[in-house]
Amino acid sequence: MADDLGYGDLSCYGSETIQTPNIDSLSEHGLTFTDYHSNGSVSTPTRAALLTGRYQQRSGLEGVIYVRGETRQTGMSPSEVTFAEVLKDAGYTTGIMGKWHLGYRKKFNPVHQGFDEFYGYVSGNIDYHSHYDNAGIYDWWHNLDSIKEEGYVTDLITDHSVDFIREHRDEPFLLYIPHESPHVPFQSRDDTGYRYPGKEFSYLGPVEDQQTTYKEMVEIMDEGIGRVMQTLKDLNLEKETFVFFCSDNGARFGSNGGLRGDKGSLWEGGHRVPAVAYWKGKIEPGSTDELAVSFDLFPTILSVTNTKKSDTLELDGIDLSPLLFQSEELPERTVVWRYRGQQAVRKGQWKLMITESDTLLFDLETDLDESDDLAPENPGKVDELLNEYNQWKQDVEEGVIMKTD
Repeated sequence: MADDLGYGDLSCYGSETIQTPNIDSLSEHGLTFTDYHSNGSVSTPTRAALLTGRYQQRSGLEGVIYVRGETRQTGMSPSEVTFAEVLKDAGYTTGIMGKWHLGYRKKFNPVHQGFDEFYGYVSGNIDYHSHYDNAGIYDWWHNLDSIKEEGYVTDLITDHSVDFIREHRDEPFLLYIPHESPHVPFQSRDDTGYRYPGKEFSYLGPVEDQQTTYKEMVEIMDEGIGRVMQTLKDLNLEKETFVFFCSDNGARFGSNGGLRGDKGSLWEGGHRVPAVAYWKGKIEPGSTDELAVSFDLFPTILSVTNTKKSDTLELDGIDLSPLLFQSEELPERTVVWRYRGQQAVRKGQWKLMITESDTLLFDLETDLDESDDLAPENPGKVDELLNEYNQWKQDVEEGVIMKTD
């Protein structure tokens, strides 16, 4: 999973400036989604939904866990069940290499959420070279231990991912690789560290040519994905391994491919992102315009691994396997987003967008850039989607806004 990668940031999604041959190869030989969405338009909510298979509101993580302030003490409750926990119980060795962003404190560490091994950082972003977060706190971990390790973050994530695959080649494994790239700070491989304790630094990073550096950051991530895929090939695991690539939300500094809005908004540019499913010999190459969302990965992983879901585990996502392996249409459903005074409701071709000042209706089949408000002509559809939103709101708000234990 990339971080802040936009719908137009890959060459297989139309970028003419960024070259991503390895992700392009996954796209060419796998199933490319044109209507895949992150559950959140920012980091923490999407990660919570992805890992639990449920709306982030159910785990109290609708907003971002910030590096400063009271949210630094919060996190995803260890009582939440992740796909790592379920697969670990089923005999899989589980690993996460990269960004967590679901709690700073040790009690929220990935090892308490089903992951056997964790190399990475727990904050929203770190200096790619010095590994300090945006509060000037060192943030690089192996499981529960803070460790000193030299290297460019994207390369370290790749190195540890490759090592994990090699080490566990002879057993079932689940590997979650949440990259930092291309999230700020803008830093490429040849830049130097700039965040250190007691030193003033900018959020965006030290470089002046941000556009060139952004391109390099994405391309280095793509290079790392190529190394992971080559490792699977070298170990004759490619036909045994299901691979899924996506982004956690839309771009703020990259390209959202002409979509309206960007990271943090609930316009399409905030949550419609690239996604590719690949499994050599099992997924037919092509593209799909079926609606898919982050929380669908949990039930899909259960299906792919033939792992039984416990009767007490309730998931909001749906199994994508019929689409992936039989090219079947998915059932129509309603999907809801909510963030900072915005609400969006999607059902079929229709999207209801609710802001603090307007209630707008769009037909995404004919108006993907969300420029033609059809609400005045379709009051019945507006009422229908508003009712669905209110039912969803009542359902998910049985929990609390932010859990601290």
